[in-house]
Amino acid sequence: MLDLAISEKLRFVAGARLERSEVTVNAQSTLGQPVETNPSYTDVLPSVSLNWSLTPDQTLRLSASQTLSRPEYRELAPVQYREVLGGDNVVGNPDLQRSLIRNLDLRWEWYPSPSEAVTVAFFAKDFQDPIERIFLGTSGTRIITFTNAEGARNYGVELELRKGLGWMSEALETTTFFTNATVMESDIEINQSLSGAFQTTQNRPMVGQSPYVVNAGLTYASYDNSMSATVLYNVAGRRINSAAELPLPNVYEEARHGLDVSFRFPLLPGVKGKADFENVLDSPYEMVQGTVVRDYYRMGRKISVGVTWQP
Repeated sequence: MLDLAISEKLRFVAGARLERSEVTVNAQSTLGQPVETNPSYTDVLPSVSLNWSLTPDQTLRLSASQTLSRPEYRELAPVQYREVLGGDNVVGNPDLQRSLIRNLDLRWEWYPSPSEAVTVAFFAKDFQDPIERIFLGTSGTRIITFTNAEGARNYGVELELRKGLGWMSEALETTTFFTNATVMESDIEINQSLSGAFQTTQNRPMVGQSPYVVNAGLTYASYDNSMSATVLYNVAGRRINSAAELPLPNVYEEARHGLDVSFRFPLLPGVKGKADFENVLDSPYEMVQGTVVRDYYRMGRKISVGVTWQP
């Protein structure tokens, strides 16, 4: 790594990581036939960034890097299994390649105070051999498998805010609001000559890529830190769950809202209580293909309470 101060306000940082990966997956089919998959790679992953201090509390960062994403063990094993949720038959692909990702990021950061921040970032990603979950064309029960697409792109804007609420009221002096919102678009190209018996939409958003994601929350802490409360909210936009075999439409996972609440409070000297409420809204997981609801289920709410004692 090289860290160079070009001037008093401009800093150049560059580096590279050499990474060697060797994976061996041993599996056995239901018929008892052993199979082995052992991909290996040697990759150089460079990164470069320019950091410009606009003011004592504002910074502009431009960075570029290359990262990678490896297939999971189950995605490499050519053994068919049935998923617990949805009951789909899934089979791995031993010919999967790891994906290389080129990243470009331009970020403006402003820190009005030590506990507050405002960030605006523009990002772009270029994928080589991205791994996609697709349907395999069969004459019987549908089968899901994995394949390397020809390429993909992902770009968008990310906004982040962390702000104390003391300016609204003295009672909110120790309350902080924070949020992170991302709006993005993606596009993937499927090489139909590599996809075997299935035919899927050649240009579409990436599987699992939402057009927007919002995280937000409120946190409160008493002046002596003996009591605290946190509320967290999350939503991800409608996204492709599985790319369908033509002429069927893709399977989409509908947007789902999440809400968690946590409390910490004193009970007796040396004794503290806690209460956590997870998935308060219990929004359903809903998979839709065209006008048909393929899967619909809820995870249920979770409530946990506890007491800690410190002598």
